[in-house]
Amino acid sequence: MTNSENFIGAMSAMYNCLAANRTYLDSLNVFPVPDSDTGTNLCRTVKAGADAVRRQEKLSVNELLEKSAKAMLRSARGNSGVIISALFKGFSDHMNRFDAFLPAELSSAFDSALKNACRVISRPIFKGTVLSVVMACRDSLSKKDFLSSQEAFSVLAPAANKAAEQTHFDLPEANRAGVVDSGAAGLALMLGAVDSFLSKRSAPQSSQTKQVIFKKHSNPSALEYTYCTEFIILRKNNTPETELEKKLSGLGNSVIVVGDSEIIKVHLHTNDPGRAMELSSPFGALTDIKIDNMALQAEQKGR
Repeated sequence: MTNSENFIGAMSAMYNCLAANRTYLDSLNVFPVPDSDTGTNLCRTVKAGADAVRRQEKLSVNELLEKSAKAMLRSARGNSGVIISALFKGFSDHMNRFDAFLPAELSSAFDSALKNACRVISRPIFKGTVLSVVMACRDSLSKKDFLSSQEAFSVLAPAANKAAEQTHFDLPEANRAGVVDSGAAGLALMLGAVDSFLSKRSAPQSSQTKQVIFKKHSNPSALEYTYCTEFIILRKNNTPETELEKKLSGLGNSVIVVGDSEIIKVHLHTNDPGRAMELSSPFGALTDIKIDNMALQAEQKGR
């Protein structure tokens, strides 16, 4: 099997693992808001990346990585999906500096992914979230030069699992609810799926009996911001997306603004979606607009 075929297979393995564990991941979702959709959003986002590279074996691994990262950015949903797409973009940007996909560069690629996510998230939280898993991956890979992706992921997957388990202790919301962070768990499952695929083992699967009912820990009416607002901007100029992030940061929280040469993806929790779109319109035409009432969602899922 070629390296490109391995990459395509790894993308499918990540999506299949997320799909098998979607309900479990949804049940863990207490942060940043308890809207119970992390697994659903990750599935949608990663599926787009897997679909984009299917039957594209003639492309190089770096070309496939860039193609999947672009597709994930366009299809990303929710806080978790947009962060994962930002991580993939940072990872892809680093690897595309080289003529070929180099396992020895994986630690630096995870560092690039982390930096890109921190650049596009208005208030990154490093302890107890998916970012803590990325840091653990980077650090575990920095201890040695790996000759193959299989060897690297055999080290990477256990480090990701350990970091995800630690989020229960480091994230107050997760600790109160008796869970681990849902985004961190999702990334750990994705990396474990790649390890299993490369090693020809069965993919990891979380026990559905471990699902938790966390609604009793959550008060939807206590949400500071009501509307999860997402849209895509079709760029009309090269104004850095950081300028838009500054404009939107005063409107709410969970602000993520990430873009490539063609689009800017916007995600935020706010009480004024209209104002968010008004501030964004000078950057280009808006499309794929999605606005959800998170308090209503949490209330309906808690019934």
